[in-house]
Amino acid sequence: MKAIPRALYKLLKFFSAPAVVLAVAAVLVYGFFTPFLGYYWDDLMLHWIAETQGSAGLAAYFSTNRPVWGLFYQITTSILGNQPWQWLVFALFWRWLAALGLVFLLRQFWQNKSAALLAGLIFLTYPGFTQQYIAMLYGHFFLILSAFFFSLVFNIKAIRSSSQSQFWLYTLSAVFLSAVNLFSMEYFFTLELLRPLLLYVAMRGKTLAKRNLFSKYLPYLLVLIAAIIWRAFIFRHQTENYEFGLLTRLAQDPLGALFTLAGTVFYDLYQVLLKVWVLLVQFPDAAFGQRAWLVMAVFSLVLLVFLVLIFFTPRRPPSDAESNKNYRNSLLLSLLTLLLAGVPFWLTNIPISLTFPNDRFTLPFIAAVAVFWVSLLMIFPLHNRLRNALLIAVIALSASVHLRNGIHYQRDWENQTRFFWQLTWRVPDMRENTILFSHELPLTYFSDNSLTGGFNWIYAGDLQPGDKIPYVLYYPTIRVGLAVKDLTPDQPVDQNLLVGSFSGNTSKSLALFYQPPACLRVLDPETEPDNWMVPLQVRETIHLTNWQVILPEPAHTPPSIYGAEPAHTWCYYFQKADLARQQGDWEQVSRLADTAFALDDHPNDPMERTPFIEAYAHLGDWQAALDQTQQSAAVSTVIHPALCRLWGRIERETQASAEKDEALRKIILDLNCEPQP
Repeated sequence: MKAIPRALYKLLKFFSAPAVVLAVAAVLVYGFFTPFLGYYWDDLMLHWIAETQGSAGLAAYFSTNRPVWGLFYQITTSILGNQPWQWLVFALFWRWLAALGLVFLLRQFWQNKSAALLAGLIFLTYPGFTQQYIAMLYGHFFLILSAFFFSLVFNIKAIRSSSQSQFWLYTLSAVFLSAVNLFSMEYFFTLELLRPLLLYVAMRGKTLAKRNLFSKYLPYLLVLIAAIIWRAFIFRHQTENYEFGLLTRLAQDPLGALFTLAGTVFYDLYQVLLKVWVLLVQFPDAAFGQRAWLVMAVFSLVLLVFLVLIFFTPRRPPSDAESNKNYRNSLLLSLLTLLLAGVPFWLTNIPISLTFPNDRFTLPFIAAVAVFWVSLLMIFPLHNRLRNALLIAVIALSASVHLRNGIHYQRDWENQTRFFWQLTWRVPDMRENTILFSHELPLTYFSDNSLTGGFNWIYAGDLQPGDKIPYVLYYPTIRVGLAVKDLTPDQPVDQNLLVGSFSGNTSKSLALFYQPPACLRVLDPETEPDNWMVPLQVRETIHLTNWQVILPEPAHTPPSIYGAEPAHTWCYYFQKADLARQQGDWEQVSRLADTAFALDDHPNDPMERTPFIEAYAHLGDWQAALDQTQQSAAVSTVIHPALCRLWGRIERETQASAEKDEALRKIILDLNCEPQP
């Protein structure tokens, strides 16, 4: 102790406080990306609803799944607004508070404060849950989980309190927070069943009759019963989104269902408890980029050094002199918690995995995993420093997983930003009740449902509560057979989107293709049915495309969250040229071509030259049309049928001339075009 200067000792003492350690770790692992990220998954839909329809829209959206949880959204959106960085801080705060709640809970049972803190750090950095950056959604998840942890902490403090005033203060707080968890959502519902066991362990050694234990638990039991009654008999939509499929299978084939359930339970526990750590040694390849590697390495290393200083600098006598019995008990409780955590998913046949998006179902397991591994290592006869070193190494490597994910989220946001800006350049406005069909876009952290929110935010920003939803995006692989009966023309489409309903028709649709670095394209129904560079599921919708739903004005732009309009590079001029081609403004296409081909940029898809080919042909510059066609054709022979169809339209729509006949002859010969119908 004497070797450490007093000022340094005070500094280390401050930074070794659990709240500070967890805050520093949270900022190092997740905080760097705060200025660079946006909205993902359901956040995009929720923010559009909050922005355009306010509390009434949010209430409608949550009315059939989690109405109590929706109240929190109504409060938080009115306070935080729509800036992504504020929501990232919000999510970081609640993740930190949940970790701190777990530490405080473990300290009620463990004398070793370092062990509790290490468990909190594992909870904070658990690599199996990768969706921390979906900030609005999971900020509220961790809000509920914080309520659960602190409810248990206050409950235990109440039964250990020395005065009636403290008892009632802690009890009322604990009961309220328990109700918040039980009535808000189902993820952590079954974890409430741990409470009586924890109370028994906390009261063990005290001369209290069993009836006294029951009286301490009774308020929470009443809240639990009330929540069960509400979910079973009052809230009519409890199983609207997820049905209790296990019960149906048990009724049909009890033995088979039990064998299947046992296998599922075993595999899911194997995933969340053991397989998850394989992620620590799955490093990205060289294409990840040097700067991304540097960010990942630097912040992981800083966290490692910080934790080494906290746990290895001597400041006080070690506090780990405690019976292994405490850790054996916590090990058994963690195994029980793992089983309780999985009940909601096993009842509803929801698959748990370690990949997006189903890694969100690992959330109820994380605390139990942290307690399991710390308890197990505390039971083993290891030197305290070796034990701490192993856990700190795991925490630092887990941090690198989240830092790597942060890079992926950042790049996904950039791709989405480019996607929406290019769409507004190509489609300034759309007629209402339009369907947009697309392949599953290269936007990892989005679904067609969440992108529907983005489309409406752009093109229907003035939507009011009760209005029809004017636009939807559908992935055919998901929606055909459900919202869309089939891909035949003039087929009515109706879907309830919770916040409102959409009513459209398959003949009022657009087919989109986006594969960066190539530009977004609104597919051409005449030329691209044979374009094998476009995925089949999109080509199957091309015949439904109706360019008449595209309106040249008013020109919409993405919301401010997407930043200022990007620099006008190749894709800008391509989009504007494609719009001008649709309008038959060949002079405008030619002017855009002069600028586009002078850029230090180029097409990344051979079909990006087609507006210019068609414009040159209409303007009689047949040599330029041939040159651009040849450059496209040289990319791949699979594009030749689409180019042949394009020239078939050119032949039909342009005036006769000798130059035209010569150009057509050459195209037919070079591309081996078959006669067009």
